[in-house]
Amino acid sequence: MALAQALEQRAPGRGTRALSPSVSVALPVRDGAPFIADAVRSVLAQTHHDLELVVCDNHSTDETGRLLAAFDDPRLRVVRPPQALPMALSHDFAVRSTTARLVAIMGADDVADPRRIAAQVAALASDPALVLVGCWCETIDEAGRATGGLRYPAERSRVRREALRANPIVLPSMLLRRTAYDAVGGFRDEFGYAFDYDLVLRLLRMGEVANVSEDLLRYRYRTSGSSFRKIKEIQREGFRVRWAALRRDGYGLRDYVWLLQPLLALAVPSAVLRAIAVPYMNFFHGRR
Repeated sequence: MALAQALEQRAPGRGTRALSPSVSVALPVRDGAPFIADAVRSVLAQTHHDLELVVCDNHSTDETGRLLAAFDDPRLRVVRPPQALPMALSHDFAVRSTTARLVAIMGADDVADPRRIAAQVAALASDPALVLVGCWCETIDEAGRATGGLRYPAERSRVRREALRANPIVLPSMLLRRTAYDAVGGFRDEFGYAFDYDLVLRLLRMGEVANVSEDLLRYRYRTSGSSFRKIKEIQREGFRVRWAALRRDGYGLRDYVWLLQPLLALAVPSAVLRAIAVPYMNFFHGRR
C-alpha cells in the first residue's frame, strides 16, 4: 500500500492540537515493552515543552500498546500502519505522521536528557545551513549501566570530511528539518539496517550536518538488539551505502579507501565482531 494511503488510515491521536508544535518527536517501536515507558517519559519531560510525540506502534505483540495507553498527555499521539513495516519504513511512517517543521528521532529503548530537544533546536536556529543535528551519547546496557560514550565529530566541517569513515550521527539522536527530509526522499528500505547512514549521506547533499557536543541521550546498546545481532549485515549494508555515495556524490578517488573498513569487517567472524564492538566504539568514538 502506498505510504500516502497508509497515513490516511493511521489511528487517531488521543489529543487534538489547534496549532502545530515547534518540534515533533518520531518514535517507532515494535515489541518495546521493557523500555518504552521510560523513553516516552523522557520525551514528555523535555524542557522544550512545545512538542508532540508521535509513536508508531508497528504492530507490537507484547504490552507496548497497553503501556502507551496509560499515558495521559495530549502531546502524545499513537499511530499504527495498516501492516507491519520494515525498520526503515516504520521510521519513515513515524516521521511522515508528524506535523512540525523540525522532527526528532527517538529510540524506544533510549532515554533523552531533559535538555536534549532545547539544545538541538538552538543549534539549528544558530546555523541556517544545518539540515540535521545529532548529539553525543552515553551508552548503557540492558540494566541502564553506563558502558561508555559515543563522541562523533561535532563541527560540521569535520562531519562532512569524515562522513564516509562511519555514520557520524546516532539515529535516535537526530533532529532534522522536515523540508530537507522530504526533499531527499526520507528513510528508505534500500539499505537494510544502514538506512540511517543512507539518509545522512543524502542530507549532506542539501546542507550541513553537525553534533551537539554534550551527552544528551542515553543510548542503549543491547546484546539482544539488532545492531549487535546483525553486526555482519550492518557492515555489508554500510559498504553498499558508501559505494552508492561514492558513485553519486562526486567524491574523489582517495575517498574509496573508506570501503576497506567494512570489507575487512566482513572477513572477521561474527563472534569476534560482536566481542570487540563495544571496545571498538569506545576507542574510536569514545570520550575525548
